[in-house]
Amino acid sequence: MAELSDLRKLQKEIKYKFHDKALLENALMHTSYVNEQGMERIMSNQRLEYLGDAVIELVVTDIIFDKLPNADEGLLTQLRSQLVCTAGLSRVARSIGLGEYLILGKGAEMTGERDNPTILEDAFEALSGAIYLDGGWKKAEAFVRGAMQVSILNAMGDMGGRPTGSDRKSALQIALQKKGQAHISYRVAAAEGPAHDKTFYVDVYASGKMLGSGVGSSKKEAEQDAAGKALDVLNSRAKQRKGGRKKQGGQSQKVTAGDNAKRRK
Repeated sequence: MAELSDLRKLQKEIKYKFHDKALLENALMHTSYVNEQGMERIMSNQRLEYLGDAVIELVVTDIIFDKLPNADEGLLTQLRSQLVCTAGLSRVARSIGLGEYLILGKGAEMTGERDNPTILEDAFEALSGAIYLDGGWKKAEAFVRGAMQVSILNAMGDMGGRPTGSDRKSALQIALQKKGQAHISYRVAAAEGPAHDKTFYVDVYASGKMLGSGVGSSKKEAEQDAAGKALDVLNSRAKQRKGGRKKQGGQSQKVTAGDNAKRRK
């Protein structure tokens, strides 16, 4: 069984102190140990793993739903799947050193299973479930949020770099989120043509600054086009910074709503 000192060390690492230490030990107990000890299979961490899986998925869903108000169901589902898959959760487990504390059978120990991605994923899920049972929803949510914060931000950043099709508004939201600018607004600058065949001109703003302008046969289409233009500007600036090129004074290519109106005449 896990040493008391080890349990204290892990609790310090995860910033949560268990009231019921048996729950913590259960979360760390792999089936290989249970089998070798002749214990009932139900004594392993699999039940807690089942519970923790649901806890993690709900916490992650809540986070990305809140941070990406313009993301459609497809993008949200794709992002969540990336975060809660075996590779994603095993990385989180490694980040808190969870493999060091696993209670494994001798055979699993000899074959190096402490770094097995599936076992690490299961242990992180079980630990999340154990915290939920021991301290309630708020404690479990705080643990998952803290442990997965870096993974979530990285995943959002990666997806923000691949804007395609209907994902351009979501991609812009992700890109600006990384810069600390969460609020985006889209404003119709003009609408031309008969009711059955209108053309819309939309400007996108963040923190009071216009980032881009778009055009389309519907407001949604124009918003997507504006988001795409804004992303082009952001990506161009990022490349310039990486290349070490400094923007020269007086050469700003910033477009104003007034300039757009003049071009439309």
